[in-house]
Amino acid sequence: MQIGNERRSRRSMPIFLYMMLVVVIFNVLMPTAVFAVPGDTLEIAGDGVTNPITFTREQLEEMEQHQEVYSCINTWPTKRWYVGRGVRLWDLLLEAGIKEDEAKFITFTSIDSYKVTITVQELFHDKRFGFPYFKDSEDGDGHLPGSSKEAVEVEPLIAIIGVEGSDDPKYMNDMNTFLLMLGQRSVTEQTGNLFVKYLSKIEVSTDEPEQWDAPQANPAGGTVPKGTMVTLSNLHNDDDKIYYTTDGSDPTFDSPMYNWIASRWWAARADVLGKINRPIGPIDKDTTIKAVTIGPGKINSDVATFTYKVEGAEPDISEEIQISDITGHWAGDDIKDLVASGVISGYPDNSFKPDNNITRAEFTTILIKMLELSSQDSKVFTDTVDHWAQDAISIAAHHGIVNGYEDNTFGPDEPITREQMAVMIIRAAELIPEEGELDFVDSDKISDWAMGSMLTAVKSEIINGYPDNTVRPQGLATRAEAVTVIVKAHSFFTNF
Repeated sequence: MQIGNERRSRRSMPIFLYMMLVVVIFNVLMPTAVFAVPGDTLEIAGDGVTNPITFTREQLEEMEQHQEVYSCINTWPTKRWYVGRGVRLWDLLLEAGIKEDEAKFITFTSIDSYKVTITVQELFHDKRFGFPYFKDSEDGDGHLPGSSKEAVEVEPLIAIIGVEGSDDPKYMNDMNTFLLMLGQRSVTEQTGNLFVKYLSKIEVSTDEPEQWDAPQANPAGGTVPKGTMVTLSNLHNDDDKIYYTTDGSDPTFDSPMYNWIASRWWAARADVLGKINRPIGPIDKDTTIKAVTIGPGKINSDVATFTYKVEGAEPDISEEIQISDITGHWAGDDIKDLVASGVISGYPDNSFKPDNNITRAEFTTILIKMLELSSQDSKVFTDTVDHWAQDAISIAAHHGIVNGYEDNTFGPDEPITREQMAVMIIRAAELIPEEGELDFVDSDKISDWAMGSMLTAVKSEIINGYPDNTVRPQGLATRAEAVTVIVKAHSFFTNF
């Protein structure tokens, strides 16, 4: 019996030794992050501060506490909520005596030596937000841009307690703390990799940040076959995100992103990589692509421009026209379309001056060009003889679009009012002025002769009121308003 036990013991010995070996190897090779625990101290140092300092958890807890909800997208990409409570990063840097005019970038290091570098510009001078509706898209938690409405400005925080994956503060704990948390500069910015867990050191530097490399395109431009697809890339294709435009404007954070999936995930996401990091195209007309690299810790790259001429395609004049003062303007797209069509033009200095008032002669001329009406014999008003817009005004009078004043004048150089514009548009579209009332607070200011046309224009969504529930009938129309009204009325111009 004793001999049998000894034999079983010898047989089990190799198994025991093998298991011990596995445990040793596991402990040697396993990254320390697995065993990371909340830190007890936070050091702030570097040549960008005058008073290097180390805070204990107790000291941080005694400082003024702030709580924020953050929207966040990682580089997979997946959308997540974060909630954190702790001390504002800027308050800690003030305690360390940050050199406000000299500090350029900050490196955040975790207990397990993970590092993230972010410039002072992007941390504190660029506004950062939490977007309550950033998951409002067809794919919910995926890569499609959500809504940026009702954005809440939030500040970078060093959280003492927090939670990932929820916007409910009741789930907060100290598991990943200290934790760097920050908002998004746009609803698509990927900040997940910037939320440094187990933060132990903050180092402020006065060195100048490097610049990201500019994007490259394949093909790089030139004459291409119809249907060409264009791919964009940069040095890393990771945290360095590419934003691009195809309308001739310079790309910004609000432009489409190209490399949604970071290169670190390409192997794992090979099945959808081509759908999400989708090439631009097909290029079926002459096209200009502008692209810029934007990412954490470096200055934005120069804007790269790639111009494509499609074999046998007619040139797209909308791509050739560059207007200097409509980028970001609410009527920018309509202005581009109308300028491209030749109905209206900008000024010799490539400006459009969208917020300048427009005269009766200018509006009439644009309307006649849009309707493509040819010259007709008609009356000439006493004050339009030899006027540059004489023919256009005469054509408009022939078609009953304008009447002029009782003294046989037209007032070509007078600014046009919104109610005058409404009357001309409704006549041009041959719509019947309706009877009824409008519920704007200043509806009583609409002239009797313009009430029906204004009512029809509003109901047809050709003219809109203002956010304060006014319609401002006597207000002077701007060039941008005139363009928008004509574009909206275009679908009604079927009888000329």
